[in-house]
Amino acid sequence: MLLAHSELVELELHAMVCVAGEVSTHVWFPVEGFVSIILPVPSAADMAIAQVGPEGMFHTSVVLDVEDSAFHARVQAAGRAFRLPRKTLQQHLQQSSCLREVLNRYADARLSQLAQQAVCINLHSVVQRLARALLTTRDRISSNELFLTHEVFSRMLGVRRESVTQAATAFQRRGLISYSRGYVMLLNEAALHSIACGCYQADLHTYERAFPDAKFLAERRPEAAVFSL
Repeated sequence: MLLAHSELVELELHAMVCVAGEVSTHVWFPVEGFVSIILPVPSAADMAIAQVGPEGMFHTSVVLDVEDSAFHARVQAAGRAFRLPRKTLQQHLQQSSCLREVLNRYADARLSQLAQQAVCINLHSVVQRLARALLTTRDRISSNELFLTHEVFSRMLGVRRESVTQAATAFQRRGLISYSRGYVMLLNEAALHSIACGCYQADLHTYERAFPDAKFLAERRPEAAVFSL
């Protein structure tokens, strides 16, 4: 029903799809690639606090009936997305209790993940958080090849780029990844699972609680990664 009122558009790499403080005229449901949800930080580098790929939508502010968003949305991996006018989605939300339930569940999952992110930044090492970031990125693009720079990962982790380089170098020496500028290949997912902090699994459990039948989850359990080696 929603597809009839949406259009399939290209999300171009590095495009700023939404800007904090502005009223978004559309919502997006990615089919490929992913978008970073970014918190603007005055007098400091902006911080990526969440990722949205084919498992989700942005912005949830529309679902919550908030006029403007507190976050930017920047395309980090190009792909296609269904774009739907904001007013059209709001009309369907009023008419369909099923749609309201699904998107409310997603909004709740996003809030849980933001809380998990705050815990992760305060409690876990850069090495643990980089392993988590590599896995979550792989999940959203469904590929072991990640075309992202250390600068992007530094914003995802909230640390200096040099700290990301040190952690990535340690992973490469152990044969877990191979990387060059703007490119990372995951070579040993099972080992990355063992290094990543518990926040990675907590994120998956959050989706499982909200969407127990989601295919996105079943293929991303640690035992699945071990089996594929």
